[in-house]
Amino acid sequence: MVSQQQQQEYRLHELGDFLRTRRARLTPEEVGLPRGNRRKTPGLRRAEVAQLVGVSVDWYTWLEQGRSISPSTQVLERLVQALHLDVNERSHLFLLAHQQPPPALSQEPEVVSPTLQHFLDHFGYRPAFVSGRQWDILAWNDAGCAVFGDFRLKTTRERNTVWSLFVDSASRQFVVDWEEDARRILAQFRSSCGRHLGDPQLTELIHELMHYSPEFRAWWPDHEVLGAQEVKKTLNHPQVGYLVFERLTFQVLDTPDFKTTVYTPLDEADTPRKLEHLLEQWYQQEGQKPHTPKAALGLPQVQRLEQDTVALWLAECCQKVEGAWVANNTIMTSYTLWCEANRYEPKKAKGISQSLATHGLEIGVNKRVLDEHHRRKMTRGVRGIVIL
Repeated sequence: MVSQQQQQEYRLHELGDFLRTRRARLTPEEVGLPRGNRRKTPGLRRAEVAQLVGVSVDWYTWLEQGRSISPSTQVLERLVQALHLDVNERSHLFLLAHQQPPPALSQEPEVVSPTLQHFLDHFGYRPAFVSGRQWDILAWNDAGCAVFGDFRLKTTRERNTVWSLFVDSASRQFVVDWEEDARRILAQFRSSCGRHLGDPQLTELIHELMHYSPEFRAWWPDHEVLGAQEVKKTLNHPQVGYLVFERLTFQVLDTPDFKTTVYTPLDEADTPRKLEHLLEQWYQQEGQKPHTPKAALGLPQVQRLEQDTVALWLAECCQKVEGAWVANNTIMTSYTLWCEANRYEPKKAKGISQSLATHGLEIGVNKRVLDEHHRRKMTRGVRGIVIL
């Protein structure tokens, strides 16, 4: 059995190795230092990193050697800057050094990627939205607007989940068992606030909630905390009456401060039919056609492996364009959601690749693309199609 001391030694060894690999990939010119004449190995020297961070060479050497020292948050942040670490590397550094995630970068703009928006859009008749670190709803799908109102017409405060629940008087009629739901949301909100202590926008939001909501003012000092839960949610919609859902919230791995919430309709209270009616009204109002076939609503999952689902997906969702390129993860997301919407059993990644090759597409094509942090990375994809 691995002892606590062995775990500590392994963690510090990993930290030292990580720092060595990060400085090895940089050149002096990239960090604004002169190259010099007697450089035998690539990358920065320890003395150069120590100079950039503002610590002694001995101290930095001990850190790379896995000595039991505790770098402060300020020193780690200077290491992030000196070694040009991206957001994922920053998180890894803090987990190795402090055994906890880094402080949130509160000033970073919260931008929902096109891929994540595409993911929301293909939930079809299930309302879904993405919220950020202050619980502002940042992106949504059509079903979300059909059930919860047009998010485009709401102010930032009105799109805040906690604010709308506690301050908007209409929520007390809209949410069945309002107090139970409000207490649960408040406890989850309190848990997430622990990651963003001192965030000025969160502090302002809490002060306003304390002022405008007697319930928030009474319950906030209780310090109840709760993680995300799968719960049954009943709404009393002003147009169609009761709607019953399963509500699931999960974290977006690429952007940990983002939470995706999906409302899956249950058969109770004739929810699927009512939801279809609301969404049809929404599309009529918008002058659009539904993104998802009606067959996607309320039908059981069936196994239909004999169908060439990749060919059907290509015909409905894609267009062949010579020289075009699409990343594998984008293809997998679009294809899987299409299968789910049409109640097909999706193929595994290997089967998808084989089918794409059968249809004359070039698979396994590497391309350098910019990630969300504007850094170039090599990504594998398929050449010859675009996803509509």
